[in-house]
Amino acid sequence: MPMGQSVRGPRSARLRRADATRSLVNEPSSMRSLRISTDAFPERSRLTLWREVYGRNLAHADIEPLDDRPFRATATFHNLPGLGVAIDSRSDARYVFGKQAAARAGDQVVLALVTKGIGHVAQLGREASSNLGGTVLVSGADPVSATLRGDGTCVTLAFPRATLQALVPDLCAALVRPIHEGNGALRLLSDYLGVLQGRDAAMTPALARAFATHVRDLTALAIGARGEAREIAITGGAKAAWRRAILEAIDASAHAPEASAGVIARKLGISERYLRAVLAETGKAFSELLLERRLALAWRRLNDPRASYQTISEIAYSVGFSDISYFNRSFRRRFGDTPSGARRSGRGD
Repeated sequence: MPMGQSVRGPRSARLRRADATRSLVNEPSSMRSLRISTDAFPERSRLTLWREVYGRNLAHADIEPLDDRPFRATATFHNLPGLGVAIDSRSDARYVFGKQAAARAGDQVVLALVTKGIGHVAQLGREASSNLGGTVLVSGADPVSATLRGDGTCVTLAFPRATLQALVPDLCAALVRPIHEGNGALRLLSDYLGVLQGRDAAMTPALARAFATHVRDLTALAIGARGEAREIAITGGAKAAWRRAILEAIDASAHAPEASAGVIARKLGISERYLRAVLAETGKAFSELLLERRLALAWRRLNDPRASYQTISEIAYSVGFSDISYFNRSFRRRFGDTPSGARRSGRGD
């Protein structure tokens, strides 16, 4: 199917989703990673060798530095089922991917997320710029010029076209159109990609497939999945990412007395009803998770020599409790000991 055409016929979003899932599952299930850096090259040969190793052999791109400063670049590639991830950090430069690169890429689409600096792409007669947190979708099957300034860092996600078109049939309309950092799904996608940091060696084939599916669903939401396809993405991989974000937000906010489901939902840009629905699948309510986190913080502080000067009441208040009697009852129910007893045990008294 030529790039930019919509899926034809009356096929439902669920059937298109099934096609996308089969495409992911049929890909190799192992996750492979590769990291290269100009730090490994002699300083005066870094640009020449980067053009050879990265430009010619890996990315199939012509590389044009934008200033005379010493050239530096680092790239890490993660190969997951149905998803390629590249994390690039480099000196200001323009990367031109010509017809040869497009032919090698095949029928792919690529989402470029700027995490530092300013990016600019030109393709198909269109141009788009992205600041920190912004992103743009491009066709892997067409030549493209991509510029990154400000000693930037960029994360690129490469999908077989069919896997995204199953959820966003008219991808052509989304190509080379900036997606701004205020997009809720894009913020969640950026946070979720942090899972890759130092985790690739521990990612089993099943986890790699699940991760790739979640990233695909979040990408579809960020691009603009509509109707039934949007509901599928929200209740599928995106829900897992929201669950992770909500639990992390509870951890980060537990010490604040004003922490509540409503407050955390507003910070995340979702409704309180959706937050509670996502947590319901963990088998625990928001109040239970918040209490568990606060009690864990209290236990840690009671056994921290650096907090020995604090009274038990001060520790209770510092981890978010406003009622000391409730704190004492909850602590004993959870740990089978009083806060003062736990403090003495921790000291070896």
